[in-house]
Amino acid sequence: MVLNDESVYLNLEADIAIGAIAAGVSRIEGLYTKLAQKHGLPYGLIQVLYILRLNSHVTQKQISEVCEIPKQTVNSVIKQLKADNHITLVANDEDRREKKIRFTPLGEAYSQEILKPFLELNKMVVNKIGMDLLLQLSKKLKTLGDAIELEIELKETSSKWEERTKNAIP
Repeated sequence: MVLNDESVYLNLEADIAIGAIAAGVSRIEGLYTKLAQKHGLPYGLIQVLYILRLNSHVTQKQISEVCEIPKQTVNSVIKQLKADNHITLVANDEDRREKKIRFTPLGEAYSQEILKPFLELNKMVVNKIGMDLLLQLSKKLKTLGDAIELEIELKETSSKWEERTKNAIP
């Protein structure tokens, strides 16, 4: 494939916009990673604790899917949290092979302490940009992510993907 083949590209403006969004999301993740490192913590731990804080009945698989992080990373964090008595694993009624993760009282306190600088940062950011803009960005990024995910799945499962891309948008 030739990189300057115009049939591959939607248009330069769209390519630049999607690239800028990807760079912006990557930058934000990098900034949170730096904050985690500043506190001597792996970013994977922060991601897992944050998801558990939002949903106390989640599985390792769900955390991996939501955060787009490797299952091994999630599993390592979960094993350490369990060894430190911060979580318990409860059999899932729907699928006994899966375990739902719940904070212990010690884990609740640990999570609050570890996440405090991140939650304070989030609060300051919301105060600067406003909740309305934050919610708009969140919805639009979800829409974009869902569209990208769908197209990747279609490409992987459909032999018609190349045909669809040729006819997508002139």
